[in-house]
Amino acid sequence: MNIRTDLATEQGELKHLGEKDGFYETVTQGDIPVSRVRIVNENAAQLTGKPIGNYATIFFDGAFSDDALFDQAVERTAEVIREFLKGAQNVLAVGLGNAEMTADALGPKVIDRLVVSRHLKDKLPDLYRQLALGNLSALRPGVLGQTGIETAEMIRAAADTVSPDAILVFDALASRRAKRLCATVQISDTGIVPGSGVGNHRAAVNREYLGVPVISVGVPTVVDAATLAVDTLEKVRDRMDESERAMAKAWTEDEGDRLRHAMGDYENNLIVTPQDIDALIDRTAKLLATAANQAIHRNVDREQMDLLCRV
Repeated sequence: MNIRTDLATEQGELKHLGEKDGFYETVTQGDIPVSRVRIVNENAAQLTGKPIGNYATIFFDGAFSDDALFDQAVERTAEVIREFLKGAQNVLAVGLGNAEMTADALGPKVIDRLVVSRHLKDKLPDLYRQLALGNLSALRPGVLGQTGIETAEMIRAAADTVSPDAILVFDALASRRAKRLCATVQISDTGIVPGSGVGNHRAAVNREYLGVPVISVGVPTVVDAATLAVDTLEKVRDRMDESERAMAKAWTEDEGDRLRHAMGDYENNLIVTPQDIDALIDRTAKLLATAANQAIHRNVDREQMDLLCRV
């Protein structure tokens, strides 16, 4: 059974990366750890199952119950988004997902909180200059079952219209560990495959297809049930000492293989999400949107941005 995760930092083969293949490290600033993964070549891509590129993962567990930690998480996320945008002046933000399905509604909810400004630059240039806003447009493409149009095709049509320097894509992901749900954000320059978190792969949204840099910002909101079960069983076994393992025949390698096979019956069929996912999605969307607004509208302070978000 394959362990399903969209997070580069959860790939078990990262420790085997050689210097010529890439690197993996975690740095903590304040109370917010940030892990960095770089995949350099095809050998490393095959080893880790992740495309060649750069990945930053920000861990903000506890931020929703601590205002100071929330502010740190926003600042760190804004810094990393700004770093990946590399000075892009004209940004198209895209919120992937189904707004009618709570665990998949993160992307659309982020878009709802962004301060879009492209129309102001074109129609009200004096106000645009006075507010010192960046150039941001936004799109909520929905999902194929709602529109009959592939998400990647819709984004390309929008990009042909607004000619962005970069596309910033927000989406819900899958993790292998429940503790990371709505507590981790991954930012990468490799684009994204809509629906991959729940095994419903669509056309890739990436630079190769769209012709401009695509920065993906994703937060895990679900865990595959089979992945969660196997991960839990392995944790229990890892905590046993040698004598306990010898006595517990259920934890022999043969039994472990049978457990994996049994749980494989649930693969692609059962997805687990937190009980309070509706509240977590709202809070996570606020965190990501606040960070993205700060990263793009660089000359607007936090207090002014909060006011604009209410307009």
